[in-house]
Amino acid sequence: MDKILNITDRLEDKKRKRNEKSHRQKAEALQRIVRCSSCRLSCAMCGSHFDVPDTVCPPASSYPDILPLCDSCGEEYNDFMAISEGKKGSDIFWHNAEWVSLWASWLEYHKAIEGFMNSKEFNKLLKKKN
Repeated sequence: MDKILNITDRLEDKKRKRNEKSHRQKAEALQRIVRCSSCRLSCAMCGSHFDVPDTVCPPASSYPDILPLCDSCGEEYNDFMAISEGKKGSDIFWHNAEWVSLWASWLEYHKAIEGFMNSKEFNKLLKKKN
């Protein structure tokens, strides 16, 4: 009887390995989302890359918290802030209600990512990875 293999144990082991692989892939994708969304080498809004040496990150800008923005997106952000604070109207035709909603949603997205990055669960995930 010792030579009879328990198929249940083998199936459970196979299922466990498949689940581990799936969880690892999901965790890696989540880490890429968080890492890429907070990359200091590209514009946080449009994604264009900054012309800086690979080892140097651009300094923190005066834009939302520490999000780096290219000049064009920085100007758009400043317009958005002025409009949303009621300081000025805009004479640019695309600065409509949907444009304001776009920028507001973008800011909320980055706040959500920052909140997740500061969560104990994400930090636990990073510790497991290392």
